[in-house]
Amino acid sequence: MSAPRMKKTAAILGFCSACGFLPLTAWAQASQGYSDYRQSLIAGGWKPNVGYGLKTARGKPLYKFPEVVCGPTLCNAKWRDPQGHEKVITLIRGLEGADHRVAPQ
Repeated sequence: MSAPRMKKTAAILGFCSACGFLPLTAWAQASQGYSDYRQSLIAGGWKPNVGYGLKTARGKPLYKFPEVVCGPTLCNAKWRDPQGHEKVITLIRGLEGADHRVAPQ
């Protein structure tokens, strides 16, 4: 991209984020692996809803994290903020053992 085009793109993204159309945190999350994002949530006082995820017959989580339920390409993870409000986080499923990626919110 040329410099003027990059400046124009940055200006548009900045305007949209200021208006609330495209939160910058969503851009940061989109490039972030779920393992790191999960740790930042825990550090911020959030708690995973471990009863949401699927379990094996022996009671162990079906997926790596107990708050996650996956489809073919997307997953959902349920969390509670420090005040107890529930939030669903959409993840892009990692293939062949790769970490899930946080989808733009």
